[in-house]
Amino acid sequence: MSREEHTVDIEYRRLAPSDISLALGMNADFREGLIDRAAVEKFLNGDRNRLFAAIYADKVVGFAYGYRMARMDGKSDMLYIHEVGVADAMQRRGVGTALMRALLDGARREGIGKAFLVTSRSNAAANALYRKVGGEVSSDSGGDDICYFFMPEEGAK
Repeated sequence: MSREEHTVDIEYRRLAPSDISLALGMNADFREGLIDRAAVEKFLNGDRNRLFAAIYADKVVGFAYGYRMARMDGKSDMLYIHEVGVADAMQRRGVGTALMRALLDGARREGIGKAFLVTSRSNAAANALYRKVGGEVSSDSGGDDICYFFMPEEGAK
């Protein structure tokens, strides 16, 4: 099967409480200890938590998770993206790009006005991905940390 065939068959969606077995499989496919059963059950049942996944052959091959945050200034909610990961075998195939676009499109549909995340300047692959999907670097990023902002209401690029 070619690289393109793999990416065509990938489903991108937000995981629901009924997807616990998919989430638990991430321990084997990404890193042991990534998912704790009780914690992920609570997470998936939380209405402000988001776990988006790229699913191929009944396995999560990419994920992004974060939290919808209410604001006190009357502006629309924000989405903090805590972690994004793509399985080694699926990297450099557009999975991360499609996953981020699905996540940001979901945020736009929910009326979330802004999304953000923090990564290290030294993570070249992550920085390239976040720029590719329209991330704007915060002017106050310093040290090795770099903060990207995304504007879902403008649509994923």
